[in-house]
This record gives sequence, C-alpha cells and structure tokens, in this order.
Amino acid sequence: MPALKDLLKLALLVAAILAASFAFVALQQKKGYGLAEGTQAPPLRLPALAGGEVALDSYRGRVVLVNFWATWCPPCVEEMPSLERLHQTLSGEGLVVLGVSIDDDGAALEAFVRRAGVTFPILRDPGARGPAAAWRTTGWPETFVLDRSGRIVRKIVGPTRWDTPEAVNWFRGQLKPGASS
Repeated sequence: MPALKDLLKLALLVAAILAASFAFVALQQKKGYGLAEGTQAPPLRLPALAGGEVALDSYRGRVVLVNFWATWCPPCVEEMPSLERLHQTLSGEGLVVLGVSIDDDGAALEAFVRRAGVTFPILRDPGARGPAAAWRTTGWPETFVLDRSGRIVRKIVGPTRWDTPEAVNWFRGQLKPGASS
C-alpha cells in the first residue's frame, strides 16, 4: 500500500508540473512574449562562421531577413534550400539574408553549411543565449524581416517556402524605395 501512495504522489506531482508548464507557455503567448511586428529589432552582433563579426546595424538602410535556426531542427533544415534560393534570387536586388545558428557544435554546423551549399552569412549564437534570447525567439526556425529602418515588418515561426513566386514578389515589394510593409 505505501508503494501505491508514493506512486500516486508522484503522478500528482508530474501532473502539477505539466499543468504549470502549459499555463506558463499559454501566459507567455497571451502576453506576446516574442517580438511583435512593427517593433524595432534588437541589436545583433555575432561571430560569422566564415570569420569576423557581423553587426545588424551595418545593414541599416537595407531590407534584412534574419533566420534563427539549427542543424538539429528538421523544419530548419527543410527550409534551408528555399532560403538559399531566395538569397540567390534577390541578393543582387538588395535583400540581405542572415542565418543565426543556435548550434553548439561548430563542426556539425560547418559541415551542414558546406554540404547544403549555403552562401549567405551564417552567424553563431550557440545555445541561443545571445540574440536568440534577446529577440525572444519562441521556436525554430523563426524568421524576422526588417525594413530599411530596422523595424520588424514580418515575423514567421516555423518553416516557410521562401522561393515561391508570391514570396519573391512580396520581397521585391519590400525592396522598392519607400516600402513599409
């Protein structure tokens, strides 16, 4: 009988922890934990996989797509080819694509980028402790599109097909002088 009581106590404790976790997540979503469209993007300065450091403010005056992702995230890996195609299609027209990897394993990241043929800058935020936390990312992949003044005009959580005609046309609209959203 004592073992049954201990098991019941454990089950109640687990249920209480799960309920508290779900309540916390729901409250954060209700409060709008993540950054909202229309707000100014936080600073971003990180080491680049290719060497050196990249600062978001160096792209002021340009439309920038910032994609938080990881090699261990299947949806992130799934969308990477279309993100690369968007970069190939629109970088000549002024679109800046920045990938922010939250991978801890730098060797796995380098191998993936090489194998996938990613040519846009990949920045490193191991463990999501820097900008990924400051940008209050809520899932991966999570993408922010910034206008020329650094304001968030689109926020997308989850994988996206970046190279569809509709997406390319939307970005071309953002790249026009005076575009706002």
